[in-house]
Amino acid sequence: MFRNYLKTALQNLKRNIVFTSINILGLSIALAVSFIILLFVINELSYNSCHKNRDSVYRVIDYKKDYKSLWAGTPYVLASTLKEEFPQVEKAINVRNLRGFNIIHKDDSFRIRRAVATSSDVFDVFTLPLLEGTNTGDLLEDKHAICLSRSLAEKLFSDLNVVGKQIRATINKKEEVLTVNAVFEDLPENSTFKAECFVNPEWNFAPLNKAFGIDHIDSSWEHSFWRTWVRLVDGSDLKAVSSQFRRLETKYLGAESKSTYSLQSLSDVYLKSAEINNAGMVGNLSTLKLFSGIALLIILVAAFNYIILSTAVSSKRAKEIGVRKTYGANNKQIKYQFLAESVLLSSIVLPIAILLMFIVLPFARELFDTDLSIVRSNIASYLLVYLTLTALIGFVSGFYTSIGLSRLKVVSILKSQNFTGRKKHIFRASLIVLQLVIFCFFLASAFTIRSQYQYSIKKNPGFNNTNVLLIDVKDKTVYKPLLNEIKANPNVIHAAGSMSCLPVASSMVMMMPHFQDKEKQVKVEGMAVDFDFLKTMGVELQSGRYFSHEFGSDSKKACILNETAVKQLGIEDPVGKQMASAYDIIGVAKDFNLHSFHSQTPPLMITITDKYIKQIAVHYKGGTLDALLPKIKNSWNQICKDQAFTYSTIEETIEDLYSEEKNMSTVVTISALFTMLIASFGLFGLTLFIAQSRTKEIGIKKVMGCSNSTIIYSFLRLNMIYVMIATLISVPITVYAMSEWLSNYSVRVDIQWWFFVIAFLVALMVVSITVLMQSYRTAKLNPIDAIKCE
Repeated sequence: MFRNYLKTALQNLKRNIVFTSINILGLSIALAVSFIILLFVINELSYNSCHKNRDSVYRVIDYKKDYKSLWAGTPYVLASTLKEEFPQVEKAINVRNLRGFNIIHKDDSFRIRRAVATSSDVFDVFTLPLLEGTNTGDLLEDKHAICLSRSLAEKLFSDLNVVGKQIRATINKKEEVLTVNAVFEDLPENSTFKAECFVNPEWNFAPLNKAFGIDHIDSSWEHSFWRTWVRLVDGSDLKAVSSQFRRLETKYLGAESKSTYSLQSLSDVYLKSAEINNAGMVGNLSTLKLFSGIALLIILVAAFNYIILSTAVSSKRAKEIGVRKTYGANNKQIKYQFLAESVLLSSIVLPIAILLMFIVLPFARELFDTDLSIVRSNIASYLLVYLTLTALIGFVSGFYTSIGLSRLKVVSILKSQNFTGRKKHIFRASLIVLQLVIFCFFLASAFTIRSQYQYSIKKNPGFNNTNVLLIDVKDKTVYKPLLNEIKANPNVIHAAGSMSCLPVASSMVMMMPHFQDKEKQVKVEGMAVDFDFLKTMGVELQSGRYFSHEFGSDSKKACILNETAVKQLGIEDPVGKQMASAYDIIGVAKDFNLHSFHSQTPPLMITITDKYIKQIAVHYKGGTLDALLPKIKNSWNQICKDQAFTYSTIEETIEDLYSEEKNMSTVVTISALFTMLIASFGLFGLTLFIAQSRTKEIGIKKVMGCSNSTIIYSFLRLNMIYVMIATLISVPITVYAMSEWLSNYSVRVDIQWWFFVIAFLVALMVVSITVLMQSYRTAKLNPIDAIKCE
């Protein structure tokens, strides 16, 4: 029976080769685009799947009541306390990157950016297969122990047989000798936890104790500089753990504790950490949902094509169904026949779609800015998703046609009644309109997203957004000599350092009392800069003065507030007044965009520092960058011999802030184009079918004196109406969706009426060209041949 279904299906597909080709082409393109998007979605969803115990591994999150925000930082003492007092906690570790860690190799020195200071239990919390060495539970107990990743071990020793060997390293500006205790496999790209090597956690104590003037950072509950990870006993009750946290907070932080601890599953860390400060590597769940929706809509457009053409061509197969039923075929067998054809078509499409996907994959990697690849360990899941999706499309697309045709009555068929009635015309018209609605929605949305992107990168943020060079400084001892060299260049207008140059990606937050209501606390962001930084960045003052070397107190107790801080703190005539933190207010800066336009301008207090400089901002004369860069590089090589020179321009930094919008605009635009392309295939096929069905009618009209233009217009008129209806339907949908999206911006563009006009005109043009290609050919037929053809 199945063999007969297959044989008949192949014959019918071959008999209607033009319509079969249109369906194959449309479905192949739709599936290829959807497969690429799904590849991105699956990769994003697979983050941390490499860790076998991910369902029992959690990160401790701290909700700080004063700041009304979530933080990933926790005190060092928390891990040992959890392990001792929480029976559900099997393992607990602290994790913190060790800054300024350099390995000395062959008389050369290079920085390790992911040197992680933690305890030996890290190998029991995360999945870190050991290639050399044995997990005896004490791999990092010795202060001078180190565990290397595969790539770092091969870089240093060219092989993995390195256990027991020693390496020289600079830690906290002192040369130390470390012994290799193990080599672990490199963590994959889809792991949020990354490390090039592991070292003993004690290396972090001394610099932090010195910075805060204490000697007990490892037992302090006030300093939250670590990330605490726990592995729970299988089957642990999270509600019980939560209640224990409340008791712990009362015991160690007091009844008025300002911290509320909770657990976040490792599986949720990547996609559900957008609201957590200092969360590390995070994804965007909203973007993931958007792209999934785009993939679904493109597939729907291709499925609509199949249904449109199948229902149109079905009238030609009515007699075939009548004969089958006369010879005893029941409704179920008729359904199976049409479903078999649909699934067979999808099966033909699958390899073509996968081939197309691999052809455009390099472009997609650049577009999504990620390493899109079918990960070997997950290849089964990819294939399963692709096969399921293809079969589902085949089944759903063929279901409607099979139901309708299987219900035809033999008597009606043999009487040659018309099976393309009004209901079927309305149904096909509805699907065509839906396709056009999706296209108009995509195109108008793409215009909106692109407009917001262009507005964000070009709008004046309140500081110099051109002709500023940003240089990374990794060692504060080289800051002053390098700054002096840069300032000596005649092409430099101003230059100064900062913890983080504008626009700032992270935040340093403090709570300050309101000037009028001391019980009220205001969340204020802090920014530490060097003298002349505000001048370098072109930040204007509303009142007061800039920081100056002429005032010795500026480096110790002076601050500048922005307008928002003055307003929210309730300060009248602020210049000359003193903050609760004993800083004297010497000026008020006009509000500038501290972060991106995704957030409102926060209250800001700017102070002077030269201890924590991370970047140098250089404001240079326009058109002199090409001459300036080589000289700065030369100065860098003389002063910072063992460090790579890394820099960016302010334009690049601002564009990076909005790279997601840029990529999203491109994805939506491409989706609109593919939607229109796929829909045009369906329109071409439908026009071809209508032309074939009406050939005799057109011949008679021409004999009666009807002109070619009148015949062509008869084909175009209805499709023009479809485009108008689709555009009108897309307007409220697009306005609602884009208004929701734009609500994430403090400064936003308006949704312009001409976005929809362009969408209408583009849709009208494509539809007209598609219909004209076939209708013109039909109109030019010799009327005698047209009448004879039927």
